[in-house]
Amino acid sequence: MFRRTDIAPDHPLRRLFKKALDFGLRFNPADRTEVADYIEDQILCEFIHIDSLYKIKDSAGRTLEDIADLLSEGDVLLNAQSFSREFQVHKHIGDYTLFMLGMFPEALSRRRGKEFILGSLIIPGANLSECYLLQGKKSYQIASEFIYKELFLELSSNFLLYKNVLDLVRIYLESAKNKEFLKAKGIISGTD
Repeated sequence: MFRRTDIAPDHPLRRLFKKALDFGLRFNPADRTEVADYIEDQILCEFIHIDSLYKIKDSAGRTLEDIADLLSEGDVLLNAQSFSREFQVHKHIGDYTLFMLGMFPEALSRRRGKEFILGSLIIPGANLSECYLLQGKKSYQIASEFIYKELFLELSSNFLLYKNVLDLVRIYLESAKNKEFLKAKGIISGTD
């Protein structure tokens, strides 16, 4: 399906993520096990490395952190050199927005985006949480047009459900006082 992350299946961190995800899914059940596997591997394990949060770069090699810049990079009519690149960027936007909304919502409350593009409407400095919610759903829907249609349509259609699952994953990890998670939280939130 997708390239597996570097974290081995028996690694303690992966086992912790699996327990936390099972906890979240207990209160927000999902019908599709492949979505749970996707969230564990492609979001939780992938984004444990902070470099993965900002892995999309423009043609000059600059890291793109703002959703508006990512949208430009992921559009074949603008900067994407191929449909494969468009898929890759929209998959990343969906994963990134879901991860940030569920795992680090406080980091979004203190920041504003450059702009948010909704159709032809541009909202300068819009609230990032609202933007992330709308754009995450839209990017997963766009990704579904390329490959793994059912998986990405499920993530798009039930984006809020999976955001709530990740909210519970965060609560589980905070209550477990996992040192790696708390350190990452401090870095991403800007409090460390």
